[in-house]
Amino acid sequence: MMANPVEVKGLTYAYGEGALRREVLRDVDLRVAPGEIVILTGPSGSGKTTLLTLAGALRAVQEGSCRVLGHELAGAREAERVALRRSIGFIFQSHNLLGFLTARQNVAMALEMDGATGERERLERAGEMLASVGLAEHADKLPSQLSGGQRQRVAVARALVASPGLVLADEPTAALDKASGQEVVHLLRDLARSRGAAILLVTHDPRILDVADRIVAMEDGRVVADGAARAVTG
Repeated sequence: MMANPVEVKGLTYAYGEGALRREVLRDVDLRVAPGEIVILTGPSGSGKTTLLTLAGALRAVQEGSCRVLGHELAGAREAERVALRRSIGFIFQSHNLLGFLTARQNVAMALEMDGATGERERLERAGEMLASVGLAEHADKLPSQLSGGQRQRVAVARALVASPGLVLADEPTAALDKASGQEVVHLLRDLARSRGAAILLVTHDPRILDVADRIVAMEDGRVVADGAARAVTG
């Protein structure tokens, strides 16, 4: 049986030290199954983004276990975390595209760490991925020539082009209108499922909860609800 891409147990994380120490995660348990889409919800300051950054190997684990794509991050060295990040696709509220590169070049950048892939092949794969998000005719445009929804589609293409086992998304629809936001997350869901990738997505946007298999609600650094999307939203 395939292992869960994310297995978190007893995860606790704090900022500051001594009298200034503030816990933002408290004994959190979470799993994300292969191909599953899990949405994290909760008020600002509830620990959602901190949990996402720990699962993305962007921060060092302090207490508890955080196993991602078969790698235990508790006690992991920085070099190990960097290596793991190459197997994770990231999508953020801001698309984070480089303005002086075309859409195709931005997507191809995600393949540059693969030494076995030459530049021509990287650009070809980037073009194919952009076609899959409906941007074949815009591949050679700069970000400034694209709409907000199109730029976020490029970000989706960049996150998926290297066939990651896990996609982490932090407020990917926050800067988009309702139609564009739903379009982007449904596209992300369909592409990730077709490639077998799990998704862990942080959002405040109630308009996109329908893409989830499970919704996990957080408050004050703890998981306060974890259930099937239909049960939570219905």
